[in-house]
Formats: sequence, C-alpha cells, structure tokens
Amino acid sequence: MNGESCILKIDPEFRRLVFPLSPEEYAALEGRILQHGCSQPVVAWYGCIMQGFAQYEICKMRDIAFQVKNISFCVREEAISITCREELRSRHLPENQRRYLIGKRYNADVIIEAHNAAGTDQFKERNRRDLAKGKKYYESSAGRTKERIAEEYGLSRCSVTRYGIYAQAIDYIASIQPDTAVLILAGGTKISTESVMACYGKTEEEVAQLLTASRERGRMKKQVLEVKETVKSMSIKDMPVFDPDAEINSLALTIPSWISSIDRTQSAAQFPLLTIKGKKQLEHQLYQLQKAIQIMLHALEEVR
Repeated sequence: MNGESCILKIDPEFRRLVFPLSPEEYAALEGRILQHGCSQPVVAWYGCIMQGFAQYEICKMRDIAFQVKNISFCVREEAISITCREELRSRHLPENQRRYLIGKRYNADVIIEAHNAAGTDQFKERNRRDLAKGKKYYESSAGRTKERIAEEYGLSRCSVTRYGIYAQAIDYIASIQPDTAVLILAGGTKISTESVMACYGKTEEEVAQLLTASRERGRMKKQVLEVKETVKSMSIKDMPVFDPDAEINSLALTIPSWISSIDRTQSAAQFPLLTIKGKKQLEHQLYQLQKAIQIMLHALEEVR
C-alpha cells in the first residue's frame, strides 16, 4: 500500500513498545531517506503504526513517498507480543525498557492463551461469555507461559511475574503522567522498580508523591556513593578535617528509606491475613525503633 497520502495513527501504548532513536540515529535515518528514499515500509495494524515511527515522521515532514505494510492479527495482544519480541531481539535497550517489554509480552501472551482457549477474539460479541470458558485454561497455562518466557530471556519465574506487574504500573503511570513514563523507560529519572510498581492503582496525587520520594532517595543515595568514592581515593594527608556532623548526617540520609519501606509495607500487606507470630515480630521491632528514636531525641534535647 502506498502511504504518500496515508494518515496513520500513533497509539500511545504501541509507541511505548518501540524505544525512540537517539538524535544521531534519527539524523542518520533522515539522511538515508533524503538521499535514497524510504526503502522500508511502515508497519501498521488497523491504521496504527507498529514499526517505523521515525521514518513515518520524516516522510510526512519532507513529503516523501513511503509504503505501508498492514499486518493482520486477531487481537491487540498479538500485535503487542510480536512487537515486544522483535524489539527485544533486534536492539540494545535501556534496562527499564527491556524489563517493560518482557512484562508486556508476558501479559499479552497469557491473554492470547485465554482467547485461543475460548475460540474467540476481541471483536466478537460473544467475547465476554466465551472468555469465561477460557478462564480455567488461562489460569493453568499462565505458569507454562511464564516458564517459557523466563527460559527465553534467562530470568527466574519470579522476575517474569515482577516484570508483568512493572509493565502494568508503567502503563498506569503513563495514563497520569505520560512524560514521566517515557523518562522512566529511558532511564532518564531515577525511580526504583519498587516505587514504579507501588504506583499502580494509586490516585494521581499519591503517584506524584511516590515518584518524588523515590527520586529524592535516589539523589541521596548517589550523594552518599560519591562521598564514599571521594574518601576512598584520598590519601591520609588529603583527608578532610574532623566533621562533628558526619555520623548524624549519615543516619539522616538513611531514615527516608525506612519511612518508604514502612509506607510500602502498609499499602501492600494484607493485615487481616497476618499471623500472630508475624505481627508480634513486627510490633517488637517497631517498639525497639521507637525506643531508639526517643533516646536519640532526648540526647539532642540535652545539648540544645
């Protein structure tokens, strides 16, 4: 199909699957297209671009003819799964993007298995009814899908599960803060995997707070590492003069991570299901922490 006058759509979810070209890669592609024309077709699924975002942009901007290759899949998840597989196979990706693609492929593949078991697709009216038939098969096959993907990418089954949750959380963040999701996938902002996963299902305000807190912890951790590296490289004569605040500053830098751990546990733990032993152990340690805090506060009061 000739795409010279064709207007294709850019689906945000599909766009996240294909990591953007670097400025150098984009410039090189533009140069080749200007010199030789667009030799590779833009791949589309029901009018949405799946592969070739940059060449489509260049050709439209420069009014250059291009071809469109339409692919036919029964369900959206098939398009997602294939794109993830090709991206993971053909490109060197940032770790967050790789984690996201593996998670997206896993989530898509288990849904495909459910559709296959029910003998339906997402365009049929009987979809909801027939998927109920496939639910039992879906649940039993999810483990096999997880094992297959874990083996293919050299991961543990637990990691595949985490990546699936991570991918869902990234998509959720993208629905609230699209630019932040792009930065996370590119590694342009230091947000921990746990913080990303904790954002799923939270309110917009809670997501903003979690991401801000994670960035701050990452910044402080980087500062601590930089100080350690500086001290390590110093000779004895280069050592700084005694700093009376060194010990308390070190403690102050670690406390935000304790608070984050407590907040994360409070939001994730199923308190009604806790055992008596587990509750007593946590209560004991919290009381010990509370006691230590009171002692420290008292010591600070005495020197005022």
